[in-house]
Amino acid sequence: MNVKRKPAKAERPTSKMRALFREAARESVARDREARKGGRTQNTIGEIERAMVKAYVCGQEALLNKREGLLPSANALVDWLEIPPRARETLSFLTICFSHRWSTVRGEASAPTRIPSEIELFIENGRKRWTIVNGETRSERSVADGSVAPLVRLGLLAASSDYADRYVLTASGIAAGEEYWRRSDAGDPTLPREGMR
Repeated sequence: MNVKRKPAKAERPTSKMRALFREAARESVARDREARKGGRTQNTIGEIERAMVKAYVCGQEALLNKREGLLPSANALVDWLEIPPRARETLSFLTICFSHRWSTVRGEASAPTRIPSEIELFIENGRKRWTIVNGETRSERSVADGSVAPLVRLGLLAASSDYADRYVLTASGIAAGEEYWRRSDAGDPTLPREGMR
Protein backbone atom coordinates (compact mmCIF):
# COMPACT_ATOMS: atom_id res chain seq x y z
CA MET A 1 0.00 0.00 0.00
CA ASN A 2 1.32 3.41 -1.03
CA VAL A 3 1.07 5.89 1.89
CA LYS A 4 1.37 9.57 1.05
CA ARG A 5 3.47 11.54 3.48
CA LYS A 6 2.77 15.17 4.12
CA PRO A 7 5.69 17.43 3.25
CA ALA A 8 7.54 18.73 6.29
CA LYS A 9 6.61 22.26 7.31
CA ALA A 10 9.28 24.89 7.55
CA GLU A 11 10.24 26.05 11.04
CA ARG A 12 8.69 29.34 12.09
CA PRO A 13 11.25 32.05 12.91
CA THR A 14 11.86 32.67 16.60
CA SER A 15 11.02 36.04 18.14
CA LYS A 16 14.75 36.81 18.26
CA MET A 17 15.15 36.05 14.56
CA ARG A 18 12.17 38.26 13.71
CA ALA A 19 13.68 41.03 15.83
CA LEU A 20 16.96 40.69 13.91
CA PHE A 21 15.07 40.95 10.61
CA ARG A 22 13.14 44.04 11.75
CA GLU A 23 16.36 45.67 12.92
CA ALA A 24 18.03 45.03 9.55
CA ALA A 25 15.01 46.55 7.78
CA ARG A 26 15.01 49.53 10.14
CA GLU A 27 18.71 50.16 9.44
CA SER A 28 18.22 49.95 5.66
CA VAL A 29 15.26 52.33 5.71
CA ALA A 30 17.09 54.80 7.98
CA ARG A 31 20.17 54.80 5.70
CA ASP A 32 17.96 55.27 2.63
CA ARG A 33 16.10 58.21 4.25
CA GLU A 34 19.36 59.82 5.34
CA ALA A 35 20.86 59.45 1.86
CA ARG A 36 17.76 60.94 0.21
CA LYS A 37 17.81 63.93 2.56
CA GLY A 38 21.47 64.56 1.68
CA GLY A 39 20.93 64.01 -2.04
CA ARG A 40 23.26 61.00 -2.06
CA THR A 41 22.76 57.68 -3.82
CA GLN A 42 22.05 54.58 -1.79
CA ASN A 43 22.11 50.92 -2.86
CA THR A 44 18.93 49.93 -1.00
CA ILE A 45 18.27 46.95 -3.31
CA GLY A 46 21.75 45.58 -2.55
CA GLU A 47 21.20 46.11 1.19
CA ILE A 48 17.88 44.25 1.04
CA GLU A 49 19.50 41.37 -0.87
CA ARG A 50 22.32 41.10 1.69
CA ALA A 51 19.82 41.21 4.56
CA MET A 52 17.78 38.41 2.96
CA VAL A 53 20.89 36.25 2.52
CA LYS A 54 21.88 36.92 6.14
CA ALA A 55 18.35 35.97 7.26
CA TYR A 56 18.52 32.74 5.27
CA VAL A 57 21.89 31.82 6.80
CA CYS A 58 20.60 32.73 10.28
CA GLY A 59 17.63 30.40 9.75
CA GLN A 60 19.87 27.55 8.61
CA GLU A 61 22.15 28.01 11.65
CA ALA A 62 19.15 28.05 14.00
CA LEU A 63 17.90 24.81 12.45
CA LEU A 64 21.32 23.18 12.92
CA ASN A 65 21.50 24.40 16.52
CA LYS A 66 18.05 22.96 17.20
CA ARG A 67 19.05 19.59 15.73
CA GLU A 68 22.23 19.57 17.83
CA GLY A 69 20.39 20.61 21.01
CA LEU A 70 22.07 24.02 21.28
CA LEU A 71 18.95 25.96 22.22
CA PRO A 72 19.21 29.04 24.45
CA SER A 73 18.15 28.62 28.07
CA ALA A 74 14.76 29.93 29.22
CA ASN A 75 16.54 32.15 31.78
CA ALA A 76 18.63 33.88 29.09
CA LEU A 77 18.89 37.67 29.22
CA VAL A 78 16.27 39.39 27.07
CA ASP A 79 18.25 40.81 24.16
CA TRP A 80 17.76 44.55 23.51
CA LEU A 81 17.03 43.53 19.94
CA GLU A 82 13.89 41.64 21.03
CA ILE A 83 12.38 44.74 22.65
CA PRO A 84 10.30 46.91 20.26
CA PRO A 85 11.87 50.35 19.58
CA ARG A 86 9.35 52.48 21.52
CA ALA A 87 9.60 50.13 24.50
CA ARG A 88 13.42 50.33 24.31
CA GLU A 89 13.17 54.08 24.79
CA THR A 90 10.91 53.66 27.82
CA LEU A 91 13.21 51.04 29.35
CA SER A 92 16.25 53.28 28.80
CA PHE A 93 14.48 56.13 30.67
CA LEU A 94 13.54 53.80 33.53
CA THR A 95 17.13 52.58 33.88
CA ILE A 96 19.12 55.77 33.19
CA CYS A 97 20.53 55.48 36.71
CA PHE A 98 22.77 52.69 35.36
CA SER A 99 24.53 55.10 32.97
CA HIS A 100 27.98 56.18 34.10
CA ARG A 101 27.83 59.13 31.68
CA TRP A 102 24.55 60.36 33.17
CA SER A 103 25.87 60.22 36.73
CA THR A 104 28.98 62.17 35.63
CA VAL A 105 26.86 64.86 33.93
CA ARG A 106 24.77 65.22 37.09
CA GLY A 107 27.94 65.56 39.19
CA GLU A 108 27.24 62.48 41.30
CA ALA A 109 29.94 60.58 43.14
CA SER A 110 31.70 57.70 41.42
CA ALA A 111 29.21 55.26 42.97
CA PRO A 112 25.79 56.82 42.29
CA THR A 113 22.60 55.40 43.75
CA ARG A 114 21.50 52.68 41.37
CA ILE A 115 17.75 52.64 41.96
CA PRO A 116 15.76 52.44 38.71
CA SER A 117 12.56 54.40 38.26
CA GLU A 118 9.08 52.87 38.28
CA ILE A 119 6.17 53.56 35.96
CA GLU A 120 2.56 54.35 36.85
CA LEU A 121 -0.63 53.86 34.86
CA PHE A 122 -3.26 56.57 34.49
CA ILE A 123 -6.16 57.15 32.12
CA GLU A 124 -6.26 60.23 29.88
CA ASN A 125 -9.14 60.79 27.46
CA GLY A 126 -10.16 57.15 27.89
CA ARG A 127 -6.71 55.83 26.95
CA LYS A 128 -3.99 54.20 29.02
CA ARG A 129 -0.96 56.42 29.59
CA TRP A 130 2.10 55.83 31.72
CA THR A 131 4.35 58.22 33.60
CA ILE A 132 7.76 57.56 35.08
CA VAL A 133 7.95 57.81 38.87
CA ASN A 134 11.15 58.26 40.83
CA GLY A 135 10.32 57.87 44.53
CA GLU A 136 7.23 60.06 44.86
CA THR A 137 8.20 62.43 42.01
CA ARG A 138 6.18 61.92 38.82
CA SER A 139 7.50 62.98 35.45
CA GLU A 140 5.39 65.46 33.48
CA ARG A 141 6.18 63.40 30.39
CA SER A 142 3.98 60.39 29.68
CA VAL A 143 4.08 57.54 27.19
CA ALA A 144 1.40 55.50 25.43
CA ASP A 145 0.49 51.97 26.45
CA GLY A 146 2.25 50.62 23.34
CA SER A 147 5.57 51.69 24.87
CA VAL A 148 4.97 49.78 28.11
CA ALA A 149 2.85 46.72 27.23
CA PRO A 150 5.77 44.94 25.46
CA LEU A 151 7.92 45.36 28.59
CA VAL A 152 5.20 43.68 30.68
CA ARG A 153 4.71 40.93 28.07
CA LEU A 154 8.47 40.22 27.97
CA GLY A 155 8.59 39.98 31.78
CA LEU A 156 10.73 43.11 32.19
CA LEU A 157 8.05 44.96 34.21
CA ALA A 158 5.66 43.56 36.84
CA ALA A 159 2.92 45.04 39.01
CA SER A 160 4.17 46.59 42.25
CA SER A 161 3.04 44.96 45.48
CA ASP A 162 3.15 48.34 47.27
CA TYR A 163 1.14 50.59 44.92
CA ALA A 164 -1.92 50.05 42.77
CA ASP A 165 -1.36 50.98 39.09
CA ARG A 166 2.44 51.08 39.51
CA TYR A 167 4.87 48.73 37.80
CA VAL A 168 8.47 47.99 38.74
CA LEU A 169 11.36 46.43 36.87
CA THR A 170 11.88 42.72 37.35
CA ALA A 171 15.34 41.17 37.68
CA SER A 172 15.27 40.61 33.90
CA GLY A 173 14.30 44.25 33.32
CA ILE A 174 17.16 45.47 35.50
CA ALA A 175 19.61 43.14 33.72
CA ALA A 176 18.43 44.37 30.29
CA GLY A 177 18.77 48.01 31.41
CA GLU A 178 22.24 47.48 32.85
CA GLU A 179 23.38 45.75 29.65
CA TYR A 180 21.91 48.57 27.50
CA TRP A 181 23.69 51.30 29.47
CA ARG A 182 26.96 49.35 29.53
CA ARG A 183 26.85 49.19 25.73
CA SER A 184 25.58 52.76 25.32
CA ASP A 185 28.22 54.24 27.63
CA ALA A 186 30.88 52.36 25.66
CA GLY A 187 29.54 53.84 22.39
CA ASP A 188 28.65 50.41 20.95
CA PRO A 189 27.75 51.05 17.26
CA THR A 190 25.81 47.75 17.06
CA LEU A 191 23.29 48.85 19.70
CA PRO A 192 19.84 48.71 18.01
CA ARG A 193 18.02 51.98 17.37
CA GLU A 194 15.29 53.13 19.73
CA GLY A 195 13.17 54.34 16.80
CA MET A 196 13.38 55.30 13.16
CA ARG A 197 15.39 58.44 13.97
